[in-house]
Amino acid sequence: MDPSPRELFFRLLSMTENHKEIPEEGDFVIMSGTEGVSENSDLGSGRWRRAEIRRGRSDNDRELETGSADENMKRIRGENQSSDDSSSGEPSSSSSSSTSHVSAPSSDSETIVVYGDGGLTRASVSVVGRRREMEDAVTMAPGFSEGYDFYGVYDGHGGAKVARVCRDRMHVVLTEEVRVGAEDEVGWKEALIASFAKVDGEVVEAVLSPRAEERTVGSTAVVAVVDPKRIMVANCGDSRAVLSRGGVAVPLSTDHKPERPDEMERIEAAGGRVINWNGYRVLGVLATSRSIGDYYLKPYVISEPEVTVVDRTEKDEFIILATDGLWDVVSNQVACKVARQCLSGRAAKMFPEAVRGRTAVEAATLLVELAMSRGSKDNISVVVIELKKLKGTKTSRGS
Repeated sequence: MDPSPRELFFRLLSMTENHKEIPEEGDFVIMSGTEGVSENSDLGSGRWRRAEIRRGRSDNDRELETGSADENMKRIRGENQSSDDSSSGEPSSSSSSSTSHVSAPSSDSETIVVYGDGGLTRASVSVVGRRREMEDAVTMAPGFSEGYDFYGVYDGHGGAKVARVCRDRMHVVLTEEVRVGAEDEVGWKEALIASFAKVDGEVVEAVLSPRAEERTVGSTAVVAVVDPKRIMVANCGDSRAVLSRGGVAVPLSTDHKPERPDEMERIEAAGGRVINWNGYRVLGVLATSRSIGDYYLKPYVISEPEVTVVDRTEKDEFIILATDGLWDVVSNQVACKVARQCLSGRAAKMFPEAVRGRTAVEAATLLVELAMSRGSKDNISVVVIELKKLKGTKTSRGS
């Protein structure tokens, strides 16, 4: 039996590990309406629009826990297609308030798409995967501060409560911490560190109550603040940010793992221990050495982020933020190659039945599907942020 278009496409994805690219094959036509990004839409006004928000829980979502990888991938694809088909062609204008871009409480499956100037798209896709509960949370807040966009991915453990607090509060606190006139690199670094500390303080204050079980809840946090000149990333835990620059994966964060030599030294200096119990863990319990919350593991597990600031260049193409549900099974370079092949239109040209378009939501969905096909056992949340339109394909107006 001949392989299906989807099977062929995922065989092609495996080629990326051998550093092969999809060959160029003619021109690619972006269909108007629901087939990818329609360049006929009026996106030049400078106002951001939310194109799609889907959330909710259903029996089909629950089947993700036990279904095969291929069945789960088809379900994700079908959900996105159904949502696209039912949406109107013109995205509705959203409020200038940053909170209007924040996702609703985490559910088993969620997709958010935001359109910006020049048809650039930013999208997040989250699925429960093979877990029973969804503990990830995502924030997308373009224009959260004048001239700046905010994106955050939070991977909860012990429950979703802390991840949801981070989702709702981190970008709000950051706007309070950034002082007017102090928005240089040092000012942003100080503001990001202070914001993580303040949100962690709010979480700790909330758990100092008779409900002792909440003291074991925590969350990783990786956030990106983007302006026309810089990309600023703060990371606490093992979620990750990666930049595609001219086709090369540039890490914007480093995972906080207990076995990392500097992290192990810090933990031991504070009186803690790193124990290899089904992987290296702080006190044999937590597999990340930094997080928001986790009151019962302080001072060994801290909330202080590492901050990376890079100047944007003309080669910068897109940013990927994701939880370890992706990174445990997909490398930085493979993730960037898959997203790049999608955003350039090559994947859709060669496999139109498997890849519907060249938007950020399609790229994020492909990465989620790839992680599931490789046996990821965790919740998976992926954010893809287009920084420029990739060349290599042509569009047709009015097609």
